[in-house]
Amino acid sequence: MLDVEVLYLKRNGNSTNIVKVQKELIVNDSIYNIINIECLKLLTTLEGRVEAIKQVYKIFKFVPIYINEGLILQPIYHSKAWNQIYINICNIKKVNKVNDLTVITFINEKTIYLDISLDRMKRYLKKCLKIKENQIKLMKEEKYYG
Repeated sequence: MLDVEVLYLKRNGNSTNIVKVQKELIVNDSIYNIINIECLKLLTTLEGRVEAIKQVYKIFKFVPIYINEGLILQPIYHSKAWNQIYINICNIKKVNKVNDLTVITFINEKTIYLDISLDRMKRYLKKCLKIKENQIKLMKEEKYYG
């Protein structure tokens, strides 16, 4: 269900909209459960991944979820917020500001408007890219030494 084609996940009442490059799915489950199911396929849990990111990268709020090098989900609002959104930072083409909103344009030219500052979004991106770079570096070292 979650793959590198995911642009973002958005809470929709008791269900979740999964917006992908070519299509949109509505799943009758919470964002947490959807991400956790994906983590379980990799023999981990969402809770375990969040804890690992906290310990390794010292990120304690709005913790990004690293699934793989093409799927890194950054929560935008508090996990209990009615408008919770997780953005896959790997599919962002550009980020800019329009009035008081941050506009994200994805690789397929779809856009989403977020009620957060551009600076905050840039901090999120910077954290996620650091995690991605470090994970790729670790994978290369494992392949080389493994």
